[in-house]
Amino acid sequence: WGSQEDTPWCRTMHSCGEFGVKGSWAHCDPRAVELRRADDGKLYNSKQFKEFYGDKGKEKWTGAAQQIERRMAKNGRAYIVSEFRDYYVDARGEQGWVDEWVTAKPEQRQAKDGTWYTWEEFVVHYGDKAAWSAWASAKIAGKSDEL
Repeated sequence: WGSQEDTPWCRTMHSCGEFGVKGSWAHCDPRAVELRRADDGKLYNSKQFKEFYGDKGKEKWTGAAQQIERRMAKNGRAYIVSEFRDYYVDARGEQGWVDEWVTAKPEQRQAKDGTWYTWEEFVVHYGDKAAWSAWASAKIAGKSDEL
């Protein structure tokens, strides 16, 4: 359910990188691994989820599938890290897309008042508890009205 080593790893294609029982892999840039929002409102990678939740880490990680970090690409759309890579890798290369990800602004969603807010701004606007449901039902930048 994700890399639990100190240095994250990613699956590769075409036998690139190291070879293991389940296929080839290579260490990833830790700045470009998937993060999910935990119950405290903060973003964590899979290893950090395990550290934060202990024995319930995998269950909580799976349960946070709708809370994957997204960042804004230059086309005005919010992408999760794998989609962001797909969008930029051909033009920027393996290191270039990571640089774009690192400097990209966090996702914004449209609140009921019509204003676009980041997660942190949703929390300020709606409060700690109400922000979760408001965020889940809000329009995602660059997507249709249907979620």
